[in-house]
Amino acid sequence: MTARILHAPHPEQVATSNAWAFLQWVRATGRGDVEGWEGLIAWSAADPAGFSDALAEFAGLPLHSLSAPRGGEGRGEVGEPRRALEAARQHAEVLLHADLRPDDRVLVAAGPPWPWLLARRYHTQVVLASSPPLLSRAAEEQASVLVADAGTLSDAAFQRAGRRPDLSRLRCVVALGGPLALEARARVYTWLKSDVLLLARAGDRLWGSPLDPVPSRPGPPLSFFRPLPPIPAPA
Repeated sequence: MTARILHAPHPEQVATSNAWAFLQWVRATGRGDVEGWEGLIAWSAADPAGFSDALAEFAGLPLHSLSAPRGGEGRGEVGEPRRALEAARQHAEVLLHADLRPDDRVLVAAGPPWPWLLARRYHTQVVLASSPPLLSRAAEEQASVLVADAGTLSDAAFQRAGRRPDLSRLRCVVALGGPLALEARARVYTWLKSDVLLLARAGDRLWGSPLDPVPSRPGPPLSFFRPLPPIPAPA
């Protein structure tokens, strides 16, 4: 028996995503015949410099990142190869995972806003929510992409006001602070929106592929450059 699927992106949504566009661009420019999300992950691991160059050219990025990543305590700045790889990962998260586009609005309701300021490079507006309990109202007024931590997201999904908010522009929900329980995911699809792309993020790690359905049970955490192991079938 396979894991139950809560949300399978519509084929039209998949075909118009940034990840799909990047795959088609790679093939059209002759950089390689990359097959699907797993192919992108394998390429990024096997040739990080080439992958970084391709992503930068696809997005029209500058040669240097907007921030200078640093290593562990007392080690100072990292070298150029690591910096290029870190910049590519940050841009990949914004472009491919969150699927941000020009004129989108990102609502940041929890966690530090600096990772999302990178979205301004793509002419995306970043809105900070000062009152998490009013998340759904703020999403209706401001955002097409909603960002929140797991607790705030659950509370917002629980609220059933007399008037259901208009979230027709909402495409993606990113739950910060760790994976969501099955019940929390179900509440998002029931009370917020049924066809939203739901991602969970903890630190610098993300869950799964933006081109694949969201399973009812998450697997182990992964970084962008490590493939997600298959979820074993229950006994």
